[in-house]
Amino acid sequence: MEIKNLQSSMINMYKKTAGISTPKKSSSVSRTTVNTDRVEFDFGRYLETAKADAAAKTDAMASEDRLAELRNLYAGDNCPVSAEETAAAFLA
Repeated sequence: MEIKNLQSSMINMYKKTAGISTPKKSSSVSRTTVNTDRVEFDFGRYLETAKADAAAKTDAMASEDRLAELRNLYAGDNCPVSAEETAAAFLA
């Protein structure tokens, strides 16, 4: 018996008795799948519906009177956050 075969046999026996599993070799036989179902999802239509719903809710929450009031309140330099602070937060 060659030493190579003896060495691999001893290693395999040690792994079996020590409870160490050896990885199984993959089979080269190709499997064919028969009678499978195919499902295709159309997320584009769902996404468009969700965007339209969100836009409708946003428009419903913001009345023209409230928007005009906020524009007047924060006109000019009355904004509590400066443009520089806003830009720094975006660039950070």
